[in-house]
Amino acid sequence: MHKGFTLSFLLLMATAAQGGGPLDTGRQRVAELGRLNGIALACRYFDQTRRIKRLLIDNLPKSRELGQLFDDRTNESFLRFVNSGESCPSPASFGNEVSQAAGRLRAAFAEGAGR
Repeated sequence: MHKGFTLSFLLLMATAAQGGGPLDTGRQRVAELGRLNGIALACRYFDQTRRIKRLLIDNLPKSRELGQLFDDRTNESFLRFVNSGESCPSPASFGNEVSQAAGRLRAAFAEGAGR
């Protein structure tokens, strides 16, 4: 019986690590801001990179996992955007996209949700 409990616990932890746990929505929102941060860096929208980092500092629990997720998505997004040859969005439309993502992040982490 002890082995069954251990196996169940390990399966539960593996599922949570793959994004099936309670942080799923929060992780998605952090990844979304990482994607936007990569584009902001590529387009040299440094005011938006500062804004995004402030959003994370003000709204996320202090977690190495979430910080690493943000950094990884930022790097992936930056490289993908630069290699795609896409042109940068207008500063106004990009700012609106960041504002919408900010609202979703706040909702995901409001009152302990997503923590």
